[in-house]
Amino acid sequence: METRVLKYFLTVAKMQNITRAAQRLHITQPTLSRQLKQLEDELDAQLLIRGKREVTLTAEGKVLAHKAQDILTLITQTTNEIRNFNHHELSGTINLGYVESHVSFFVDDLIAEFQNQYPHVKFQTYSATGDDLKDKIDTGLLDLGFVVTPIETAKYKCFNLPIYERLGAFVNCNHPLANKQTINADDLANFPIIYPWRNILQDELQAVIGLDPQKLNIKITANLSPNSLPLIHKHNYCLLGIGSIGRFNPYDDIVFIPFENYLRTSHVLIWRKNHHYSELVMTFIKFVKQHVSHETQV
Repeated sequence: METRVLKYFLTVAKMQNITRAAQRLHITQPTLSRQLKQLEDELDAQLLIRGKREVTLTAEGKVLAHKAQDILTLITQTTNEIRNFNHHELSGTINLGYVESHVSFFVDDLIAEFQNQYPHVKFQTYSATGDDLKDKIDTGLLDLGFVVTPIETAKYKCFNLPIYERLGAFVNCNHPLANKQTINADDLANFPIIYPWRNILQDELQAVIGLDPQKLNIKITANLSPNSLPLIHKHNYCLLGIGSIGRFNPYDDIVFIPFENYLRTSHVLIWRKNHHYSELVMTFIKFVKQHVSHETQV
């Protein structure tokens, strides 16, 4: 399977038309069609449903489109790392992921300070949920991830960061709970709940706060909590999550109420165990540790 053909296939998947894709790729339509047919023969699977005006992906085609993009990304990363391997001055690209929380401000400062010290270093950043970041670290698409605890750490090396989040509920100002200073499990029993997706966080809420999912009116389970803020604005849902979700909030009538027993989460930097990292990545990890050590001593 040639990378050139994978690029052809991804272009067709994006354009949804072989003729337009051929024009984009600067090859003839018969040549592109032949390459796609050879790819299908090689994989012994139909990848495209060819209509009169457009093509769509089969289930197998969708799998290949997802994996092909990952493959091409890894090839690019590997090529860049090898090209920069013997450079005396630190250079290359660090592929960095982080959750959408207060840690993003910390990461922004780290990147700026690191690039000030190493001007030839570039970053490729990716923001997502902790589970998504771990998946991409596992496959090598990300080198490092800044994630919220709790986290299953068996596969990862971790460095604790002094950045904390309170857990609580977001409601609109007309909600019956809006005027409370703190909330507990009993307060939430009678309202529609938007619950966090991560099982490990659900376990934490149950163990520490005493939230029993069987006794809650859970209407929605969400992995990207900020996307649920319009529901809070218009309706009487309670969104459970970390307080920094509020920085993505465009509505003046939404308030955050923390849990009364001060349940909070922290952040960690994670990277794979038993994996050889480049000098560049290891230098950045050391830089993060030194930065945190300096900040805690000041």
